[in-house]
Amino acid sequence: MSKTTLLFLFIISSSQSNPVMTRQSLLKQINRDHFCSNLLNFNNFYYSLEEQKNVSGIPADMNIHWKTGNVFFTLISEEMKMSLQVLRPSGEFETIKVAGLGQSTTVDNLNDVVYLATDNGVYKYKEDSSIELYTALGEDVMYVAVSNDGSSMYIATWPQNRVHKITNDGQKQEMFSAIPNGHGLTVDTRNNIYFVATKTSYILKNGYSIPIKIKGLPSDKMTGVFVSRSDEVYAMDENSNLYVVDSESASARHVGSFSVSGVNSFALDSADNVMIGIKGAILKFNANERNPCPDYHK
Repeated sequence: MSKTTLLFLFIISSSQSNPVMTRQSLLKQINRDHFCSNLLNFNNFYYSLEEQKNVSGIPADMNIHWKTGNVFFTLISEEMKMSLQVLRPSGEFETIKVAGLGQSTTVDNLNDVVYLATDNGVYKYKEDSSIELYTALGEDVMYVAVSNDGSSMYIATWPQNRVHKITNDGQKQEMFSAIPNGHGLTVDTRNNIYFVATKTSYILKNGYSIPIKIKGLPSDKMTGVFVSRSDEVYAMDENSNLYVVDSESASARHVGSFSVSGVNSFALDSADNVMIGIKGAILKFNANERNPCPDYHK
């Protein structure tokens, strides 16, 4: 066998044992390394940042319709003007047109109803994007929350954020003095009511008349409370620290952070994926039950 033949066989053998890294495969490896190195492991999930949807303003009071995947939120522009928005699963945004000023939304996922709080009452939002008046005509409604079975509604009105309780299918309205300031009203499946006063979170337990400050949460930094599909009650502060709230003990346990600052609102979809609203963007963190990078080591 000649020297030329041996050299040729050596080159072929080397190329087979050490395949050439193409530009495409190199980029794929870089993207995977970046994805795996940024995984967050807490709360029994591996969280990964799936996407960032840019918005021209600050997204507030986010809620998610679990049936459709639509994300409802209030967009506050740099001129401090508010509008109600829907982020579709397709990635498209839609402005909800209301008579007057739309101020916040509430999704009653248990009863499959979306409510709009406006400066002229509470409206229902239908799947064809039309709206109809439900209750509190003439009231400047900032926030809405609904009981477990949908029979009771709580609204906070401007300018004092005074809370009213509405029953009888929207026909009866009365003052609800147990909550003096109804910013960010939320009701869990046990009909405990949560609210934020000066960015401090409180709970009004079902059957009680005096709210309790939730222990274990920082003061002056809370963005609100959200009830997941599995009935877990979560709270998040401005630095994206996530807490699990125990309604029985009125206490919270810190479970981890998404390492995002300037959080204004958060919500969870039907698969426990976490949406976080910051100035200029909505971030979506996928909740993976299993480690998508089992062989990766930082």
